[in-house]
Amino acid sequence: MGLQEYEAWAMNARKVLLAAAAAITIFWTGDASSTSSPLRTLPLEGDIWITGTIQRGSDQYAPGDYTTILLDRPATSPCSDKVVNDILLGVSGTQGPTLLLPYLDQRVVVRGRVTCPSSGIRFSPQPDVVFPVW
Repeated sequence: MGLQEYEAWAMNARKVLLAAAAAITIFWTGDASSTSSPLRTLPLEGDIWITGTIQRGSDQYAPGDYTTILLDRPATSPCSDKVVNDILLGVSGTQGPTLLLPYLDQRVVVRGRVTCPSSGIRFSPQPDVVFPVW
């Protein structure tokens, strides 16, 4: 192996290690870190990424059928300063009864915005920016 081949191999190895470290950081759900660190408050009105499981709700947070996201980690609501584990999905102040229904019972990463309508906290996901996590 020549010097140029070795440098190319070393650069590729560094890229793989950096990607692995980033993935571990993003998807780390170890109990040790979650119990010792304070809960983070979800940002209001800015695009964020949330990881959780899409679930079907029924009359718990709103009348009728709707979807929610069960967060991988609890967070503090910017609407009430209370701890939230499950957030109603909706778009532009209205609930979306079938929003992200194709991902029902799947763990996903989704981009969207947290809003505070009069009924409480709501997450408005971007349905075209959803990635299943296995």
